Amino acid sequence: MRSVFYTLMIGLAILCGLVTTSSAAEWQLKEMGIGVYDESQGYDTVLTVLQRGERWSQKQLYEQGCFANGTKKFGAWLVGPPVDSYLNRFGMPQFGYKYRLTEPSGKSSMFGPHGFYKPGFTTVFINAGGQTGSWKIEFYIWNRDTGAETLVDSRAFVIEP
Repeated sequence: MRSVFYTLMIGLAILCGLVTTSSAAEWQLKEMGIGVYDESQGYDTVLTVLQRGERWSQKQLYEQGCFANGTKKFGAWLVGPPVDSYLNRFGMPQFGYKYRLTEPSGKSSMFGPHGFYKPGFTTVFINAGGQTGSWKIEFYIWNRDTGAETLVDSRAFVIEP
């Protein structure tokens, strides 16, 4: 009886070790940014960043068509590992994301949870055409299994006239 108990305990310890060291245990940030990205090559397969920065001219963004419904967009992006690398025990992506956008007026809104595209990135269009001043975006990783949210990173940026 004792040997059966020890065998079960060892088996349970090994199983717990495998579960906690699985590839779904972590999500790691590879890149985050603010700027202009191009969706002409496939919005969900390729992240093509055209310009990065912290200060933006609202006039120039309008002239480039970044607030219109075209392929060039102004916004933020978050890049992590490919979605296939963090599937949970049900075959679903264990991690998604949420983001908080704070406008120059001080109004702050939370969005999500949303999922990443298969290659492991997401883009967020920011309609900064109406307000100039200091903006901020914060990205959070959301764990589907636990509901926990963890701040990944944040960026402040300025929209000038």
